[in-house]
Amino acid sequence: MKNILITGVSGYIGTNLARALLADDYTANVVGTDLKQPSLNDDRLIFYRHDVRDPMDRIMADHAIDTVVHAAYVLPPLHDTALMESINVEGTRNVLEASARAGVRHLLITSSATAYGFHPDNPIPLTEKDPLRGNADFTYAKNKREIEGITRRFAEAHPQMGVTVLRPCFVVGPHMNNPLADHLKKPLVVLPRETMPLQFVHETDLKQVILHCLTGQATGIFNIAGSGTLTVAEMVAMLGNRPVWVPSRLLYPLNQIAWTLHLHGLTRFPSPALGLFRYSWVADPQKFIRQTGFEYRYDSRQAFADFARQAR
Repeated sequence: MKNILITGVSGYIGTNLARALLADDYTANVVGTDLKQPSLNDDRLIFYRHDVRDPMDRIMADHAIDTVVHAAYVLPPLHDTALMESINVEGTRNVLEASARAGVRHLLITSSATAYGFHPDNPIPLTEKDPLRGNADFTYAKNKREIEGITRRFAEAHPQMGVTVLRPCFVVGPHMNNPLADHLKKPLVVLPRETMPLQFVHETDLKQVILHCLTGQATGIFNIAGSGTLTVAEMVAMLGNRPVWVPSRLLYPLNQIAWTLHLHGLTRFPSPALGLFRYSWVADPQKFIRQTGFEYRYDSRQAFADFARQAR
């Protein structure tokens, strides 16, 4: 029986994973940490209200943790970028160092395809061999790039530990709740005139990918995405809303003013985030499929359609 620690257990990914691990068909002792009380109502989950930057040695020792899934990150952009970077980057460093001291056998890091960055010269599709260029002016993508650098050096220094890094694209499903979802659900969706197709992975598929990694000890770096893509216009139409196309030279300064003034009814993200609509960052998921034999249940269109049915 594995003793699994999930950081960020109250978050989108952490909650779905904990629920699956506690199911009757998977045997594990599950410990979770987060600053928020988890919505999961299961007495078998051992929960600690804990800041991911604080010492974790006692928690790991008390429960003989042998497997760690690190999913404690700040996704919605914060105006306090120093706090966001502290939680995302220093929190990850803390988890890695605690895992090494505890003798953890398998560490799984939930990274993101945003680590590749949004750039006009990105190859289509991006593979795991392509450089990480997470945009310096978009904190989340920058942090994911930095986290992966820290993790790569950690894995090299601790070859006895199995390390898995997953780079999912946008995760969608009935429980999706993030700034992108909020923006697309508006009756009038303001968007840059120049957009590129996006890809998605269903929350159920991502959960199964993680379980697949934990049971099969799949290690390495993997892009995670459903096949195919959707245009932004298709996404808005599936939600029953209308796009408002604005030239980027106008949208960027107007959005940044609204962000700076904390006008969250107008925008939930700073203007550099608009790059995710303008430039392709489609990732090739074939490496994980070839190496593990995993079969996705949803392609990108089906995954987004499931979210849209719940959101309309």
